Amino acid sequence: MENNFHAKGIVDDAVKIKTISMFLIDIALLWWRGRTTDKRQGEIGTWQEFQCELNGQFYPEFTEEEAWAKLQRVTQRGTVGEYVREFKELMLQVSDVTEKEVLLAFQNGLKLWVR
Repeated sequence: MENNFHAKGIVDDAVKIKTISMFLIDIALLWWRGRTTDKRQGEIGTWQEFQCELNGQFYPEFTEEEAWAKLQRVTQRGTVGEYVREFKELMLQVSDVTEKEVLLAFQNGLKLWVR
């Protein structure tokens, strides 16, 4: 979404939140409606707060650790392109790792002849 906001020149947090909320469906939409009508919780003021609350609601706490563990175990089984795609999908779920850790995990997963 950040890329879309950047491309459209959307920098205001309130506009980002309003834009995203238009695309929520099913349980996420029910959560948002409840969240915006519950005065006890206070208003979400920033895009960062919105992301944190949404992730906290729908993104299990252990998911990031699980993704990092998978990243360290994933190996190239087919083509390099397939491995890169699988690695990138897992990387989307991980945030607090260094570039060196990522590079090491990536290299370790490659077939020996590719390294």
